[in-house]
Amino acid sequence: MTEKMNDRQGYIGTYEAVCLTSIMMVTKIFYTSIAVIVKIEGTSGWYGTLISCLTSLVMFSFIFLLLKRFPHMDITKIFEAVIGRFAGKILTLLFSAYMIFYAASSIREFIEMIKAYNLPYTPPSILIFGFIAVCAIVAYHGLEGIARVSAIFFVPVIIGVVLILILASPNYDFDYIKPYFGYGLKKTIVTGVLRSSAYDEVVILAFIINSVHGLKICKRAGYSSILISGLTFSTNILCNILAFQYTAGSENLSSLFELSRAIYFNRFVQRLESIFLFAWVVASLVTVSIAFYLAIDIYTKAFRIPGHRPLIFPFSFILFMVALIPENMPEVVQVNIQFIRQYSGFFIYLAPIAILLLAVLFRKRGELHNGKKS
Repeated sequence: MTEKMNDRQGYIGTYEAVCLTSIMMVTKIFYTSIAVIVKIEGTSGWYGTLISCLTSLVMFSFIFLLLKRFPHMDITKIFEAVIGRFAGKILTLLFSAYMIFYAASSIREFIEMIKAYNLPYTPPSILIFGFIAVCAIVAYHGLEGIARVSAIFFVPVIIGVVLILILASPNYDFDYIKPYFGYGLKKTIVTGVLRSSAYDEVVILAFIINSVHGLKICKRAGYSSILISGLTFSTNILCNILAFQYTAGSENLSSLFELSRAIYFNRFVQRLESIFLFAWVVASLVTVSIAFYLAIDIYTKAFRIPGHRPLIFPFSFILFMVALIPENMPEVVQVNIQFIRQYSGFFIYLAPIAILLLAVLFRKRGELHNGKKS
């Protein structure tokens, strides 16, 4: 690795790579994803998301095969090696643009929810500005710094979520998971495959593979993060159905927040929203910081720019403007979030798979020994 690459990314271990990808996926449990899944699939949503998980494992396996075919190359270089520098650069920039859209949509979903629950009279622009300022500071320290933050906070976030689910257990009724097939097994399977997009953040490993010490750690981190996220999603959806039934559960803006409000043991132990707020804010900040940094980093790779720091301010401005585009919460959920969590997989997964097919068809491989190509 060159000094410029160290400035751009740094080095991270297996645990940090798992935390980095897992926290991006797991953050969705704090938002509208659970209610949307329950609304679409009914009582089968808790195992429908496991179908999404399995689909993502298969998709990641294809992406890993692409990375394995081109050792010592991240996916941006693979794009250029297979389809040419110009077309590869265009595809790389599309991923950068998607990361900006992802970060902006996540910010806006967070802002709309915090306005609904905590700060109803605060202008969205003020909240967005403060949120982006924190993310810019985190992104300034590069991938290694973000990975360290993810590694520090991932376990406390998971502990907070588990604590909420356990403390809310007196509200659970196992009769609420009937009928077991929800709105039909076919609908559950189809939706499960489409919602595999909820796990497509695992693709970030393909962009930072040179920082995770090779293919072995990348493979381990990818599979581990998908499985951890799948178990987390399934458990949270199940607990939401057990507590609110699928009828009321599909109406909650944030099912996990409503669970934290439903906690009651006595007058001294009740409504533990503070646990939720801590986990929610930390997970959201880390997630957006990762997406924001990757948007810049992917852009710098496309144009061979050494270092990401000079681009933090202009990209912060772009992120701010994109986050202001949605007019209200319904638009955020029905347009931005639905695209990210249900249809983005057609681009995020299928683009690398198409590159793999082209590489096999035209017999293209990466460097093997001493810079020689096969």
